[in-house]
Amino acid sequence: PRPSARPAPSSSSSDVAASAGAISVPGMAEVLRNLVGKRDVSFLHLPLSWDGASWPFRHPLDYLGTEGGGGIGGGPGIAVGAALALRNSGRLPIAICGDGDFLMGATALWTAAHYRIPMLFVIANNQSFFNDEVHQERVARMRSRPVENKWIGMRMTDPDIDLAGLARAQGAVGIGPIETMDQLGGALEEAISAVDDGQVAVVDVRVLTGYTPAMTNALTKAK
Repeated sequence: PRPSARPAPSSSSSDVAASAGAISVPGMAEVLRNLVGKRDVSFLHLPLSWDGASWPFRHPLDYLGTEGGGGIGGGPGIAVGAALALRNSGRLPIAICGDGDFLMGATALWTAAHYRIPMLFVIANNQSFFNDEVHQERVARMRSRPVENKWIGMRMTDPDIDLAGLARAQGAVGIGPIETMDQLGGALEEAISAVDDGQVAVVDVRVLTGYTPAMTNALTKAK
């Protein structure tokens, strides 16, 4: 049957902050969706912070799945392999990775650059191994420990990690860090143009921390 019309993007409390300049993951998705328009896109990887309502999938190749089993670090390598399979398909291959997942498998970028596999990486960079912050919050609640300590050993700041520099070091186009909504559209447009020219492009986007309410509740509720 003919696919239904694309619904309006969902809104959340983080979108209010995004409108003030900070970037939420749903806000980032909306900007990207507007830029690609009617182009055929294949998402090779998506982070846990992705809101499924922000981008409906209407074709089997619109989203190729995830690593399975919660395998953190699998995103970059899986994305490069999927982009190789999609090369010359006419689709725009996009991997949206969390910064923790990206850093654990970032050397896959060299393979993509070496074998001339055009693709776009957008890093939803909350400067944290945030999935583990969520787990530590859950354990803290179970053991009646201070939840405010959940960030210890998980935050990746002081110094900040230069993800765009890491990309350039392996032969990719590195852009960022992008910290405000007014920077985002131009950065993504530049990256898509590089991919259309046959390159690997990585955009480091500093995003607000957090998951959808349902995901947060499921991961932090103590049993």
